[in-house]
Amino acid sequence: MAGPLDGVRVVELSMFQQGPVAGMRLGDLGADVIKIEPMNGDPARSFMRIIGAMVGLRGRNYYFEHCNRNKRSVVLDMKTEKGLEVFLRLIDTADVFLTNMSIDAPTRLGIGPDVLLRRNPRLIYAHASGWGRKGPDAHDHSFDYTGIGRSGLMMSCGENGAPPTQILPGIGDELGALVCAWGITAALYAREKTGRGQVVDTSLMGSVIAALGLIMAAPAVLGREFPREVRAAAGNPIYNHYRCQDGKWIAIAHLQPDLYWPKVCEALELSHLRDDPRFDTIEARSKHARELIAIFDERFATKPRDGWIEILNRCGCICTPIQTPLEVAGDAQAIANGYISHTDHPVYGNTKIVGFPWDFSDTPASCRREAPELGRHSREVLLEIGYSLGEIEDLETHGAIRQEG
Repeated sequence: MAGPLDGVRVVELSMFQQGPVAGMRLGDLGADVIKIEPMNGDPARSFMRIIGAMVGLRGRNYYFEHCNRNKRSVVLDMKTEKGLEVFLRLIDTADVFLTNMSIDAPTRLGIGPDVLLRRNPRLIYAHASGWGRKGPDAHDHSFDYTGIGRSGLMMSCGENGAPPTQILPGIGDELGALVCAWGITAALYAREKTGRGQVVDTSLMGSVIAALGLIMAAPAVLGREFPREVRAAAGNPIYNHYRCQDGKWIAIAHLQPDLYWPKVCEALELSHLRDDPRFDTIEARSKHARELIAIFDERFATKPRDGWIEILNRCGCICTPIQTPLEVAGDAQAIANGYISHTDHPVYGNTKIVGFPWDFSDTPASCRREAPELGRHSREVLLEIGYSLGEIEDLETHGAIRQEG
């Protein structure tokens, strides 16, 4: 079945992660995403080798594969007159232009919002930027690290008094990509009512701030920061995490602590604490948090995690395992809902992928094609927009396009 964006054409001129993942998500939803690459390709094609991380299987770069499924690759030298002409003819057929270049870079290339919207008034011009279009730092460069650092995430994780928390790479870009794709779909809906395209700007900074909305509301509204907690002194000990006998961690999450306090006491076989005046109210448990958490730490250390999950569930408590990424990739719940999915890859074979955060009953998201080889679809796409084979060969001869495969 076709996805909800079937029939929408996206021309993407982006690199690394935030822009490409936004395009990937639109492709997941059925859009025809045409990835424009320079002659030497998106630097993400070799990125994981640059930072010394895992490359992948059989020479393929898993980073590029993740960011660029459901796309076709067209290689253009847009610094040439002929290459730019091909790009503009593609824009004539597009519903969306997507980029994550620095704010002023498209204008320097001659493809700024005014130029493209004048040429195609129904175009959604989407810019996944670092810092937004306005303000003193709008033109500064950014990467995932700068976004999560400046936007509060590194100081919202970890324990009180600890240095900024090291965050594994990518979450800022992934958030920025999801917010960008969301903005594009909203703009496409608005176009159905008005007939007009528009500029949609989203950013790393804005996306991470939005994701931290509850945390950021405190300094915004009250002028005070939401405090980072210390696990061993958490104000609500039955909304906390504990290490089990097998070294694995479990989270118990009770935001109605007086209601669940008897159930937790039953599950942990600590019923003698139920009416203990140190612990029998929210205020008492908070006041004596270190003491109670020490008791819980000792108790949880007596059984493996799976055993505790079975007992807590049986007693009506709210709990979950704290999982490693590898455990999440095999989580039956994640797989059942398509959050971790499978695809038939021509090189990897049948393999797991990060799936889809939405489920549509009639127009499902899907992985229809693997990330493209560089320039794999240059001729195919140019034929679709009216170029003849002879014209395409001439463009190749003059170095304006490149076709591989």
